[in-house]
Parts: sequence; structure tokens; C-alpha cells
Amino acid sequence: MKASEKPETFIDCFCNSFGEYISSVVNKLRDTDSDYRDIEERIVKLYEDYPKIKAVFDSEQAAELSEQDCKVLINILSLRNRLFDKQQEAVYLRGCYDSIGYLSKAGIIQIK
Repeated sequence: MKASEKPETFIDCFCNSFGEYISSVVNKLRDTDSDYRDIEERIVKLYEDYPKIKAVFDSEQAAELSEQDCKVLINILSLRNRLFDKQQEAVYLRGCYDSIGYLSKAGIIQIK
């Protein structure tokens, strides 16, 4: 981190709720991680190609799926898990970054 960069931490943004803060970290993935965007786009395309599958998530009613639909559903769930893993990694790394900011503000470390 450059000396001219001042870390922006949760404390700096405390006017937002914690949930909003975490959401902002996750939302930045769309701008910074092309793999994340690709996975999201693949999921959207699968929902478009297999509308019955989206109904599984959007409805409280039973859905009748073909064998192919079930295979696609498994694929979508796998892709959603990959998105979740990327989100968790981004939140974890942001926490590490914030820790450096907290230590710097407390005068425990100096950022050069």
C-alpha cells in the first residue's frame, strides 16, 4: 500500500449498516472480477434457456422438471456455490485490509 493511499475502513463508513457494507464489497466483484461476471452471466443464460428452473426458486409450488432440467439445476447450484465462494473470499480479504487500517489508525503500524 502506498503512503499516499489512506485505507477506508468500516469505521470510516460506519454511517452504513454492516449489511450494506458487506453488500458493497460483494457488488465490487462485478466490476473487478471477470470470472465472477462470467459465472453470473452463465446463470442468467441458463435461467433464460430453462425457465422451469427459475420457477423452482421463485415459487412455493412444486415444479416438474425433466431429467435435462435436473442436470441444469445441478449446474446452476454449482455455479451459485462458486459465486458464494468468491463472495466469501472478497469479504475475508476486505476484513484483512480493514485490519491493516485499524492497526494504522491505532498507531500500531505505519503504512509506507
